[in-house]
Amino acid sequence: MTDDSPSPDQPAAGSSDNPPPFEPDRTVMRPRDPQPPADAFDDGDGDDGDSAGNSAGDPGETQPLRADGPPPPPPTMTPADAPSTEFAPASPVTTAIPTGNDGIPLGGFAGEPPAQPGGPIEPEFPMRASRAGFTGAVVAIGTGLLAAAVVIAAVRARSDGDLDWSNYGIALAATGGLLAIALLGALSSRKAGGRAREDVVTWPGVVGILGVAICIGIGIDDDGNWVGYLIGSVVVVLAAIGYVAARRAAFVVVAIAGLALIYGLAFDDFVADSIGDGHPEVTGAVLVSVFVVVVTLLGWALPSRAVTGVVVGVFGLVGFVGIMISFVVFRYLGAFFGGMPMFMGDSSFGGADADDAMNGAVHVSFDESDVWWVLAFAAVLTVLWALAAAVSNHSGFTILAIAAPAILVPLATAALAAEHPSVWAGVLAGAGGVVLLGGVVLARLRGRRTANELSPDPSV
Repeated sequence: MTDDSPSPDQPAAGSSDNPPPFEPDRTVMRPRDPQPPADAFDDGDGDDGDSAGNSAGDPGETQPLRADGPPPPPPTMTPADAPSTEFAPASPVTTAIPTGNDGIPLGGFAGEPPAQPGGPIEPEFPMRASRAGFTGAVVAIGTGLLAAAVVIAAVRARSDGDLDWSNYGIALAATGGLLAIALLGALSSRKAGGRAREDVVTWPGVVGILGVAICIGIGIDDDGNWVGYLIGSVVVVLAAIGYVAARRAAFVVVAIAGLALIYGLAFDDFVADSIGDGHPEVTGAVLVSVFVVVVTLLGWALPSRAVTGVVVGVFGLVGFVGIMISFVVFRYLGAFFGGMPMFMGDSSFGGADADDAMNGAVHVSFDESDVWWVLAFAAVLTVLWALAAAVSNHSGFTILAIAAPAILVPLATAALAAEHPSVWAGVLAGAGGVVLLGGVVLARLRGRRTANELSPDPSV
């Protein structure tokens, strides 16, 4: 063995195990991204690392050498600034929770996530029953039986002129029972009662209010208008209380009946004498029109605005039909009324002397302008009903707007004794056709505008 021979501890020349000569790495390297905490780096003073430059915070890992000295310490990071790495605290996963108009998440209380699919649903409030079910049938039958008792007892209470307390007491008891049942229903839970609770409050309450009106009229037995004011006021007040308790339109109908009674009596007491009897049909048309418009506008603020307007509209249409029928009766049945004393002589419906009246020559007449005035007021109501149908989207107003001209105009032609009714029919047909064509054009324009709003491509 010579000095040149390799020793067992020294690799031979040219062997792959011979390490290359040491050359310092002068490449400037950036710190890793992301940076670990500040205590994981060697700050160069040797206090927190060993002699080989190993970091105390990361033992066994040598920091890269820099030509210009040790790297500066990294800036201090807060947990909010730290990236989502192994060195940063894990951030909670947030999920958008759908909420309702009141800000409460759908399917749970505020601040709670919605229920998982397939899991139990726990609403904030008890679910409100949408159908009365068997309760509605029981309430209807019971209310009908008590109503029959009220009617029978009320009819028999003054059959001989004097008040029969046996029958009148039954009427009072049945009426009180209806109102008591309605009160018990009103005191139950509004949130959980639903439709069944509303039926218990509504139908006994409505029939009970009508029973109160009947009992007041029978008990007082006076023809003075003050009794009518009392009945109307009681009906309106009780109907308002019932509407607050149940929010059902049946109470609104009862309230309209009470208001109509007060309205008619007030006109008779304060307005009728100043107007006179010259044009009673026109006066009646004005009264009906004002009542319909005022009640419709007042009821528009209620949730049952459509029912209020339709019900009072039906009352108004019936009133106008009655006025037109009176014109027709005076036109074609005048010979039968000509001999009656109330129509003889100079009257608002035509003048004649007594001799002509006794000879049957008198035909009760009226001013044809009155018919046109009544038609004008009916036309105003028809337009208002059509506009209400457009705003409320309720078919009841549409039916009123169709029925008014379909019924009143033929009656007007009969009252005017039109010699050529075909002219009326032709004009109406032409006008109706033009209006309907306009409706078709508006419908097409509306459909095209809706399609453009929904289409993502404006050119479609």
